[in-house]
Amino acid sequence: MSTTIPYQRRPYPEAQALTTFRWQVRSGDDGVEAVGECPQCRCETKKVITGAQYVTKGKRSLQPLRDLLATGKPRHARCQCSTWHLERPAEIPDGCGASFWIAVPPQGLLSL
Repeated sequence: MSTTIPYQRRPYPEAQALTTFRWQVRSGDDGVEAVGECPQCRCETKKVITGAQYVTKGKRSLQPLRDLLATGKPRHARCQCSTWHLERPAEIPDGCGASFWIAVPPQGLLSL
């Protein structure tokens, strides 16, 4: 956890090494949650994926969670840590500004 790292909107390239998070099924909303360390500020952050996500630009369509995660493709996430980072704009409530890719467990999420 580092408050000395100032907020900086920083997208990571697609070629970035994947970050490994702990995955768990959420009760009640048919979703999953990944918890881990932000590769930029090293604070704990999480990514929540609910039962259905918008997956296309333009015409919007919903894809069931099972189908969305069965591909094993990495998931995009952004830091949502609760640590206060210097120079973070007042309208942004959390995070250090970093975005990154997290790996889906090799055994898949459906076995969780």
